[in-house]
Amino acid sequence: MPAHRTVLIDAFPDSAFRHRDRAAVACIDVMLATTTLVTAAGQGRRTLVVSSPEELGAVTAGLDGAIVAGHLEGVAPGVFASPDGPCALLRQEGSDRPLVLASAPGTELVVNAAGAGPVFLACFRNLSATASALALHSRVALLAAGCREELSCEDQMAAAWIAGRLVDRGFAPEDRHTADIIRRWSGISPALAGWGNSAAQLRREGRGDEVEFVLAHVDDVDRPCRCEGNEVRLGDVAEPVTQRSGTRR
Repeated sequence: MPAHRTVLIDAFPDSAFRHRDRAAVACIDVMLATTTLVTAAGQGRRTLVVSSPEELGAVTAGLDGAIVAGHLEGVAPGVFASPDGPCALLRQEGSDRPLVLASAPGTELVVNAAGAGPVFLACFRNLSATASALALHSRVALLAAGCREELSCEDQMAAAWIAGRLVDRGFAPEDRHTADIIRRWSGISPALAGWGNSAAQLRREGRGDEVEFVLAHVDDVDRPCRCEGNEVRLGDVAEPVTQRSGTRR
């Protein structure tokens, strides 16, 4: 394993293009893309991610019975059977039906990162599993999707939690921005994400159940989640990362 290992936190879908030389990246969109994808993969569904009408057409061609969820500009609303979100997914009939998700900016970030080394998907559900998987690599980037061109608090919390565990394993923050986010957010309880702008917007849309799901499901998936091309799958259980002393969750 390399003697010098680093972790960097960046944000927004275009950041993926800056980090294609990384040993591994993790894409984070807690509310709601990566939470939806991790939940679907955890159910054993075939799970696919798209970010454009062209990709949607290519992925769904010949895919029988798929749940097409989310929203895409330029695609008729009737194409989508469900909004994004784990609760919306769990309300769908047929637990064996594939999921095809378009949920910007999260799925745009994931698709943009597809040309990098291993691409992991992180949310509150698989923080420890993601940190353990990333600890097996060297130069790691944690990429937050953001929300309406601002860095959302829940994505910062998840990135800081993972980065802090990597620092405990000998990684160094690659820049001051990363060190500042770790220092500010790594000891914060995920429950405080319920006060953020993303949560407030979901509640205004009548989707408070999605917020409550996110806040209630923390570290309950013990396997990392990876995306290869458009396909999302759970990976193998990695060596656990020891929790930092004195942190709050």
